Amino acid sequence: MRLKQINIINFGQLSNLTFNLPSDEINVFFGENEAGKSTTVAFIKQVIFGFYLRSNSSPFFEDYKPLAHVSPMGGSLIFEDEQQQEYKLERLWAKGDKTKKGILTVTHNGEQVPETLFFDKIKNIDGNFYADSFIFNQEMLGQVTSLSQADLLERIYYLGAANSSQLLNLRDSFNKEAGQLFKKTGKKPEVNRLLSQIDDERASLKDTQSEFTEYEKLRQELKEQTEELNAEEKKLKKLQTYLQHMQEIQTELGSYMQLQQLQGKASKVQFTAENYRQAQELTAQIKNLQASIASLKQELMQISANDSFDLETAKKLVQKKTEVLQWQSEYKTCVQKAEEIKTTEKQLLQLNPELATVLKLSDPQISQLQKDFTSLPQKPTVPNISNNSSNKLWLIAGAVLIILGLTQVMSNGLIGAIGFILGIMTFVYGFWSQKQASKKIALTEQVFQQKESAFKEEYGLNPENLDLKSLLTNRNNYLLKVEAEKNNNQNLAEIKDQVAVLLDQLKQLLKKPISANFADILTALDQLQKKLDRYQSKNERHHSLQMQLTQQTQKLNDLNLKLKAILAKDNVNKMSEYDERYQASLNQVKLQTQISTLQEKLTAHLNELKQVDRNKLESRLLAIQKEISDQEKIVAEKQQKAAETKVQLSNLADSTAVFSAKQNLANSETDFLNSSKEYLANLLAAKWIDRSLDIASNERFPKMLVSAKEYLNLLTGGRYTDLTLDKKITVTRFDGKKREVKYLSRATAEQLYFALKLAFVEQIKDQINLPILIDDSFVNFDDRRIGYIEKLLKKISENNQVLIFTAQDKLAQKLSAKTLTFRKDRADA
Repeated sequence: MRLKQINIINFGQLSNLTFNLPSDEINVFFGENEAGKSTTVAFIKQVIFGFYLRSNSSPFFEDYKPLAHVSPMGGSLIFEDEQQQEYKLERLWAKGDKTKKGILTVTHNGEQVPETLFFDKIKNIDGNFYADSFIFNQEMLGQVTSLSQADLLERIYYLGAANSSQLLNLRDSFNKEAGQLFKKTGKKPEVNRLLSQIDDERASLKDTQSEFTEYEKLRQELKEQTEELNAEEKKLKKLQTYLQHMQEIQTELGSYMQLQQLQGKASKVQFTAENYRQAQELTAQIKNLQASIASLKQELMQISANDSFDLETAKKLVQKKTEVLQWQSEYKTCVQKAEEIKTTEKQLLQLNPELATVLKLSDPQISQLQKDFTSLPQKPTVPNISNNSSNKLWLIAGAVLIILGLTQVMSNGLIGAIGFILGIMTFVYGFWSQKQASKKIALTEQVFQQKESAFKEEYGLNPENLDLKSLLTNRNNYLLKVEAEKNNNQNLAEIKDQVAVLLDQLKQLLKKPISANFADILTALDQLQKKLDRYQSKNERHHSLQMQLTQQTQKLNDLNLKLKAILAKDNVNKMSEYDERYQASLNQVKLQTQISTLQEKLTAHLNELKQVDRNKLESRLLAIQKEISDQEKIVAEKQQKAAETKVQLSNLADSTAVFSAKQNLANSETDFLNSSKEYLANLLAAKWIDRSLDIASNERFPKMLVSAKEYLNLLTGGRYTDLTLDKKITVTRFDGKKREVKYLSRATAEQLYFALKLAFVEQIKDQINLPILIDDSFVNFDDRRIGYIEKLLKKISENNQVLIFTAQDKLAQKLSAKTLTFRKDRADA
């Protein structure tokens, strides 16, 4: 599906705005912050899948009610599929629409159709699937940034499964709930607590085993009473079901009577659709033939006598048309080549500012330039950190020894004095070493600067950032273009001379002025050819027209005879009567449709409705209602007896410790069983989700790697060239070294996630092909990385249409010849 037009009526801050998308591949929307870029992304998603105006929010899209409180809210999108079939989706919402999602209208090639026709083409995906798979924005990257390294690795691996993010969140919630119910070592979780409680209650029950006989007797009586009550309740339910059935029969009697009335109106119309279609076709053919015959007669009257002119000279000039077309082609090629040469020369000078300087040099001067550049010394570097650190260590050690010597002088004079002297010597040595290193650096720097200054003064070039090899290559290319320009100008002059000779001959023959351009010359040759053709074919045309007139007149007579024969089959005299029969046939079809609908509605009870007596039905309903009333009294009596027995059981239970203990144990066991089921259900659900993700990813993920490694290569500027999947995901650097994903930097892992999401979109393109929306996902990219992005976007746009929303002027200029621009306080396409 390719998006062709965005029409915003009212949505957020945007109103009365239309974007006609110029490209099926990459379209760039440019605007400052708060101009409406993210609003437009939300508009595209919500027009397809519904607005978010109550609690139906999503991670990236919130309520976009119009800021000016205008109505209606919404707009339309126009898509075009691979067969150039047009689909228009219009979603509008106004105050009072309780769905809060807006009313969607779908038209196919201008005709309204059910919305399922469009959603079947995109496999009936929902808005969350589209946001996860096709939308890239700062919120999505923010979610990736908030993940731990392990979670990010898991998200990358499970990208092969649809809705993997929601499934992972659901799995984590199940694991969390299971962990809150049971732990191998713990006392507070519910299952652990109930296990301990059951053990205590079983121990307590062993101490009380008396006064239980009477309770068992009452329990048996309650069981028998309950069985009797259930039997009576079943009878009551059966009567109530039968009453409900009879009430349905009573309700459907009206529809059955309507069905009988419609069947009485049904009749058979003598009409054959095929004959009517043939009659319509013959009528149309007859009208066309009549118009054609009138036109032939008019043309025969307008044919005039033949003209005479210099035939031989005209034939010679007409034969030169092929030669003129060849001259025209050669001329256009030369002009285009001249423009290309000029453009290339200009680009070479713009891309290489130093090129203008070297173009002034002769070949011997260029040779000397190469020798002088090669002989330049390397720029001196600052001594490494370890040497500097060594000198500083000597100074620090000397200072420490001096301090220690001074502190020991009072307690141990000799050792303190020795330490003090050693400290002074160490400090002096460190200071001398550091001074010598500084002198060496200064001398080397001075020599380098002298050589560099001499080179700059001689050639006007800075050797520090000079790529001499590339510069000389560009110089040679520029000189080749200059030579090519001279040859091209010579070819242009030759073509102009040949055209001038032919132009003089045409002017003399046609006796009218002709401009010195190929279009007018070719037009003149065509006019000459037409005059020749008219001269030779006027007589032939007159004969041909006469033959056509005779044939079409005969054909008209035949068609009239066929039409009369078809009308006679259905006993009609003219087409107006046939049209009336056609309308009557349509009415009978409509009537049969109504009959079929009612028959289908009454199918379950149709045979019963045919036999029902309306008067007897009323009395039967009253009898059933009386039976139900009597049965309800019986059920109430049984319920009363069972309730009295329960009260006796309750009183006995309150007076006996054994019942209380058993009841408590039974409750605890029931709670334990329910909590254990909940724990196992959560655990099983998490395992099932993991297994489902594994199956989905193992099927699709290896296929995704083929495209993903190409996208990762583009995103990282060739730093990572390959992806492999064995037991773990491994990336290969440009130098051949392999690294597991868990050892990648955060930025590279995000780039891998980005590449795999695009690879997932490519995998499903045969089933679901929708525009990819990128909303300022490259806001932090510098000029070099924008170059990488340009290659990537051109690659993915081969399969999917890409819409870029950006505030970066450089990115907009880089990606598109025509940019759709947002402007402050209004947006223009």
